[in-house]
Parts: sequence; C-alpha cells; structure tokens
Amino acid sequence: MKCAALALLALSPLTLAACGDDADPATEVETIQPLDTGMGDGRVDAFAGPPVSKPRPDASVGPPPTGGDTPPPSGGDTPPPTGGDEPPLPTPDDGVPPPVADAGASPPDAEGEPPPPDVPPGDAPGNVGWIGASCAGDANCPYEGGYCLGADDGFPNGTCSRDCDQFCPDQAGASATFCVEGPVVGSGACVQQCDYGAFPTGCRPGYGCRLTPRYNQPDVQRQVCLPGAGDPPGDNPCADELNRRGLSYIVADNPNDHPADNPALTCDLVGPLLLRSPVGDVDYRYVDSAEPSPMFMGCELAIALDDLSAYLRELDVVELVHIGTYNCRVIAGSDSISMHGLGLAIDIHELRTSDGTTYNVEDDWEPGDDPQTPKGRFLYEFGMQMFTRGIFNIVLTPNYNAAHYNHYHVDLTPGGNFIGRGIDPHRGVFPNVSGD
Repeated sequence: MKCAALALLALSPLTLAACGDDADPATEVETIQPLDTGMGDGRVDAFAGPPVSKPRPDASVGPPPTGGDTPPPSGGDTPPPTGGDEPPLPTPDDGVPPPVADAGASPPDAEGEPPPPDVPPGDAPGNVGWIGASCAGDANCPYEGGYCLGADDGFPNGTCSRDCDQFCPDQAGASATFCVEGPVVGSGACVQQCDYGAFPTGCRPGYGCRLTPRYNQPDVQRQVCLPGAGDPPGDNPCADELNRRGLSYIVADNPNDHPADNPALTCDLVGPLLLRSPVGDVDYRYVDSAEPSPMFMGCELAIALDDLSAYLRELDVVELVHIGTYNCRVIAGSDSISMHGLGLAIDIHELRTSDGTTYNVEDDWEPGDDPQTPKGRFLYEFGMQMFTRGIFNIVLTPNYNAAHYNHYHVDLTPGGNFIGRGIDPHRGVFPNVSGD
C-alpha cells in the first residue's frame, strides 16, 4: 500500500454558480451590478498534520499524465457560423481510460452475459476501481500508477489515487479528478472532484467537498472530496438550491476574463459551474454538437434552466438546442458587460418533442404578432410564457431585430422586466439604444 496521511482542510465557504455562449443584442441594462453571493475569499488551509513518509514502490510507474483540468475557455474565439461559441466540456484531465481489471469478476449469467460489476456500498457505478473509489488495497485500483490511500491513513474505506505533478487523468463515465497536495510525501495525489450527479452530497460517505488548490498551481482551485465534513453550504443560498433540486454539476473556476474590445472590464461570474444534462429530464445540446454537453454558466442561470425545463416538460419537449451561454463580451454598442459575459444568458435555437417534432426558430418562426402555422404559434407562445412565467427577466424574440433571426435570447438581468417582440409598446418594447 502506498503511504500517506490525511490532513483535514479548514472549512471554507462553498462556491458555485453559471456557462458560456455567444454574442447577443442588448436590452441588457447599461450597468450590471454583481450579485451578492455571501461567499468567502476561497482560500483554504494546508493539510493539517504532516504526511507520513513511507516507501512508495510504484511512485515512478508510468509517464506523467497529460492534459489538465483547465478552466473553460473564455470569449474571443471565432464563433461558428451559427453565431455561438461551443461551451467547454468538463475535461479537467484528458487521461486515457484505464483497463478494467478482471480479478474477482463475477461469472457470466445463465444467458452468457456478464453481470454488471459489483459496486461497493457508497460508491458510484462509474467510479468503481477508479480515482476516488473505495479500496482495501492497491489491487482495487487497477490503472497505471494506481494505489490505495487506506483507512489507517485517515481515508474511510480507502480511496484510490495516483501520483501527480499538476494534472490527473479522467475516465469516461467517472467523476472528474484533481491533483492536490498533502496526502502523500513528495508528490501531489489525485482525488475525485465533487460530483452531485453521482452523490447527493457531492462525495461518497465519509468524505466532504472542500475548495482545494491544485498541486504546483495554487491559483487554480476545485471542490474535491476529502475525508470528513465538507465546507458549510449555507454561505451560498444558490448552491443550497442547486443541491435541493438535485441538479448535476461540477464547480468550475471563475475565468475573470476581459472583453477583447474593452479590457478594462471583467467578466466576473457568481458561482461558476458546469451544468450537465439532462436538466429536469430535458437534454441541453449545443447547436454544433451531436450529443448533449455540459454548459458553463453562473449558479442562478442553472436554477432558471431547471424552471425552464419544468415548463418544457409540459410541452413534451425533451431536448433544447442552444447557441451558447457564456461569452466574455460587452453589449453591442455599449461599455457594459453582456449577461453572456456574466454567465446569466442563453440563446435558444430549437426545441424537440418526444415524438421527434422539431421547432426551429430560424426555420419556423413567423414575423409579427399573429402566427398562422402550428409551429409558428408554438414558438410564439413559448416565448410569451418564458416572460409571463418569470423564468427570465429579459426575453428577446426574432421579432426584436435581425440579429435574433435564429434564436431567442433570454437572460437574468438584475431588475429586468422586458420582452423584445417588436410590437406592443405597452410590453416594454423600445428602441435598441445600445445596439446589437
């Protein structure tokens, strides 16, 4: 067994919140006040107590992992033809999935199909035998460089790990990983990132979520699973609500990027996170992707999308296709950060119902206030309901201006109460003073 010792981190406030997309027009307010999060400064203490120095025979096995759990890219990239930046994927480290061990495997069933692997109590099926999973010894961690940090080292039911200098490999279907300092002398150690899709509290029993710096790169932090209680979530009501709703997400870094055309401004997200599909039984897919993918956004937008999904299920919608969420830019023609730059906006391009019917904004929207086709009426009512139900503060329809010919722009502008549909002046329609 590898030698290690745990030093519990001091409690620090839980941080969470919002994803990335592409440029949009502008009824976003001229000045954006950042939301009050009540969060701390994100600092953490080092592991308490010295790590135990013992022989580690496999410390040099295998090459160092490649790739890294870098924060999502910010705006500034050339957008695809549809007008949106593809949201970043949660690939904290791009290691190659390890081979599955066959030691102790259960025999095939009567029909010749092997049964699913045994899942130890408290583990998630996708994590068995991988970094962060329970283990009784190194043999339970059958991947290159794998070893078990045992219960005698302070890890309840053991936890699979491996050495790291800065980055850790990830495996498809398993929780993301992260390289931290402390458990092992002379090296970083790979641990599991908090995963609220796999575990109600983000971690398996005996472990809690802690905001922890990366080994050899302390300015990058992630919520990871370490022995003991996690950081108290009460300092961030938005995070509490995400967990209450059972949304699946991974805490992400705040890019704190600057718009290319106004570097004096900062795209500062409150509670940045990667929200994973499905959201309330609705898949969210980027327009240029074949499959649903995680979306980078602020915490408040994640809650709004859960509310939106509840309405979409009333319409039998099972998939929403979007053009993007986060994009660090200003409102066109202004010096104000776009709601996209704060991770509080999404551009909606298409809806698909369970029978395969699609409602495409670019193809099926009818200009004016009296659509005649079934698809035109469906899309028109959809936009009206997003506004009247209060799911979003700002709703801009294709009627608003030419820049919205292929999507709805919806956002959470603080204090906003506007639907841009180009018609009824009593509904808040006014000249597009800040431009697109």
